[in-house]
Amino acid sequence: MLYMTREERLIVLEKMVNTRDLGGYETQAGTYTKSHKYIRASSPANASKADIQALKDYGVKAVIDLRSDFEKEQQVNPFVDDQDIDFYEVNLFDSTKASIVPEEVKQYKDLGGVYIYMLEGMKNKFKDLFDIFLKYPYDGVMFHCSAGKDRTGITAALLLDLMGCHEYDIVKDYSESYENNIEINEELAKMMENEEAKQYLKSSPRYMMELLDYLREHYGSSKEYLLQIGLKNEEIEQLIENFTI
Repeated sequence: MLYMTREERLIVLEKMVNTRDLGGYETQAGTYTKSHKYIRASSPANASKADIQALKDYGVKAVIDLRSDFEKEQQVNPFVDDQDIDFYEVNLFDSTKASIVPEEVKQYKDLGGVYIYMLEGMKNKFKDLFDIFLKYPYDGVMFHCSAGKDRTGITAALLLDLMGCHEYDIVKDYSESYENNIEINEELAKMMENEEAKQYLKSSPRYMMELLDYLREHYGSSKEYLLQIGLKNEEIEQLIENFTI
């Protein structure tokens, strides 16, 4: 069956919450996104040996770390020297501040504004990211940040929109992170100085709707955005062909 439920998409691991398959979503053309192709995840820094093996068994051949240099220094990625995995780094948020909520983020009214900032300010990084996707037409690719919610969420949204998935599903896929990350959020909240900062732990549907509204108004779609940042039309068609069935 091509359709997948939320439970079927969730990859249950010992030490990595919020790790999910992007397969099984219906597109507006009546096709479905392929399973075992793109996996969105939280940081694998604390992954057990069983977790790492489970991801390999699931079909992951490449891992893309979207975290900042500071985050990577604090929590080393276990896939860096893994001979079975092609490892990449694409820093989607250049924060030099050693902070749970970087100062430059706080100038935005909410996470929707942060996502728009990233969409506009990190065009070269998103180009690098999708160039990596193009290297793996058939293999499974896992991309992750720390909680697998924000940088990972924007990437997942661009992929799903590119495939022509329904906006409802894109928003729903994003918002699932909050429930999946409840334990992580509780620990992060203890480290935050004020209540206002805690809003950045949420994954309210409104935040993703703000991003998608901006994308529609300024570019029309994920496809047009990717064309503008440098992907070729034939490359985009290849991405769609490789991720739909």
